[in-house]
Amino acid sequence: MARVEWPVEVVYGAPVPDVRWVRLAPGSSVLDAIRRSGLLDDYPGLDIRARRVGIFGRFAALSDPVKAFDRVEIYAPLPEDPKEGRRRRAAVKSRMSRKCDAGSGAAPRRCAQASPS
Repeated sequence: MARVEWPVEVVYGAPVPDVRWVRLAPGSSVLDAIRRSGLLDDYPGLDIRARRVGIFGRFAALSDPVKAFDRVEIYAPLPEDPKEGRRRRAAVKSRMSRKCDAGSGAAPRRCAQASPS
């Protein structure tokens, strides 16, 4: 009897995304798909237990089962905490607004956008 295998896509969100297709037996897990893809061999520094993984953009556990044509994703860490990034951008915007109000010679175009006059 022929052995049934499902195609599953595995994607690693490295600086340049690495996409691979593997064939797995029904009942295989996310971890099985990642191991079969060869990504762990090609990226020796990739610690899969320290990364978030998902299926089609939804977080998943390594033990979760995959289905035919699923897209298993290994997420790259964020370059910066989103909350800290918003704080940093807000602080810069606030400083620019104060410079324009004080007439410190900031770029006229920036001041025109910051002030209602």
